[in-house]
Amino acid sequence: MLIEGAIAIKAAIANKRRDVMTVYLDKNKKSHDFNYIRKQCHQNKITIEECSSAEIMTMASGKSHGGVLAEVGFRRYESANHLFLNNDIFYLDGIEDPFNLAYVLRTLCAFGFKAVILPEYDYRKFEGTLLKSSAGAFDILNIALSKDIKLTLEQFKKEAYCLYALYRGPKAKDLFKITLAKKALYLVGGEKRGIKAKVLDEVDELCFIPYGFDFKMALSAASSADVLATLVYEKRNYQ
Repeated sequence: MLIEGAIAIKAAIANKRRDVMTVYLDKNKKSHDFNYIRKQCHQNKITIEECSSAEIMTMASGKSHGGVLAEVGFRRYESANHLFLNNDIFYLDGIEDPFNLAYVLRTLCAFGFKAVILPEYDYRKFEGTLLKSSAGAFDILNIALSKDIKLTLEQFKKEAYCLYALYRGPKAKDLFKITLAKKALYLVGGEKRGIKAKVLDEVDELCFIPYGFDFKMALSAASSADVLATLVYEKRNYQ
């Protein structure tokens, strides 16, 4: 598959989550990014092809490639057990739009979180979008895929993780007022299906995001994840 843009390609080379076979550079462009990519290609024995602007445009699917493309393999994922090294883990379930998912991954990466679980799915057709729109976060983060969310949550509970879920219901607590456990897994469900009842039964704490006025609609999953990540970062670093 082809990926586009310097940020995505630098992330693909640096994080080694996928094979990078060939990098195509516009021979008429010069920049710090191009010099850096050339250096990384030489160090990692990746083939470089210097192309004309017209050749790059012919290969590219969009116009925001910046003159650099790469032929890469599909991403390799971590096992859930590998994520046990992290105290804060996000489980993103049902965020189906690749741009929204990329936005969440970018936010989590920016706040320094390292571990994410996604439901098992064939993400290959979206990988170019996920990598580019997340500013490389899709390859930077440790990501595991879960076949069975209930079984995965049981695994983490055995490892002494406290499970928190964003949920607007009568038993939910104010997210801003909770005290976080040392090891935590946070569940964020998509707008269409939310979090299944059998999954909520596994959760230790149901939490809601308080609004500033009587707003009847729920925030989008991406916005909710943004608020949650910001709050967790603040609680971990400033309290």
